[in-house]
Amino acid sequence: MTAIRPGNRAKHTLIFGHKLNTLEIKVTGLAYFASARGWSLNPLRYCAMSVSATPWKYAFHSGMSSSADLRAATDLGLPVGVVATLLTTRQIFLTLPKHLDAGGKLFVDSGAFTAFQKRTSMDWEKVFQTYETLINQTAQSGNLSIVAPDVVGDQASTLKLWAEHAQRVKRWIEAGARVIVPLQVGRLSAGDLLEEAFKIFGTRKICAGVPSNLAAMTANDAATIRHGDFHILGRVVLTPELAEKLSAILQSNPDAQLTADANWLRARTARISRLARVLPRSNLPFDCRRSRAIKELLAEDGYHIQAH
Repeated sequence: MTAIRPGNRAKHTLIFGHKLNTLEIKVTGLAYFASARGWSLNPLRYCAMSVSATPWKYAFHSGMSSSADLRAATDLGLPVGVVATLLTTRQIFLTLPKHLDAGGKLFVDSGAFTAFQKRTSMDWEKVFQTYETLINQTAQSGNLSIVAPDVVGDQASTLKLWAEHAQRVKRWIEAGARVIVPLQVGRLSAGDLLEEAFKIFGTRKICAGVPSNLAAMTANDAATIRHGDFHILGRVVLTPELAEKLSAILQSNPDAQLTADANWLRARTARISRLARVLPRSNLPFDCRRSRAIKELLAEDGYHIQAH
């Protein structure tokens, strides 16, 4: 059993012959769903859970906006995540449409969370033009997931943005893109907010974007949502609080599709640098050592490998 810090010690409960503490009990509800749907979810090992122990249909490797990083992921055909405002013209018109047309999955974030952190304003027109170019440049828009405009932590302002840009968002949906609507906490429950989104955009063919941490949305709030398509924003590896939220979602929506994204690079920066230093130089164009280092690590430690 995973060790628990002294401050987290609690009474133990005997389940299936194992002593579980309160943190481990949080994931047993999800384990029941896992068993019913054929997932290999072990509630005794939640801290080490990889994608193999989670219900994601796709897990996007986010943070891949730079050319070398993106090339490594797209060469392998992996589900990749980028930020709309950080992409180059070549990536928008060539690299990413090629990836989509080859069957690759792409998640494009608006950059609203970064703008919130840095307290900068959003250039929504630039974001929308990137979305629309990608939609127009690919024959496989169904492989594209894009994030609808929102204001982090501000439900009322998010609703205003949705209403302001409703016609544009509708065109993305009609073109076949999967539009993720981030559900911000506020006066309305998460379920009621999603219902408002259905009304504003005139369709239920949207994806419910759920923050991964409980501070941004509680498990009880997540349980109010009734839908068949969910995306967890910002986390792939299962934690106790995310397991609690997923359990709540699946109790209300047992057949829902679930995807997630997380920055794969951040925790592997040092390993990438060490590997790139020892790799030999290449005479091939655009084949830099960093890109080859990332590709090697993705091949052995990507979310797709963890899923097997």
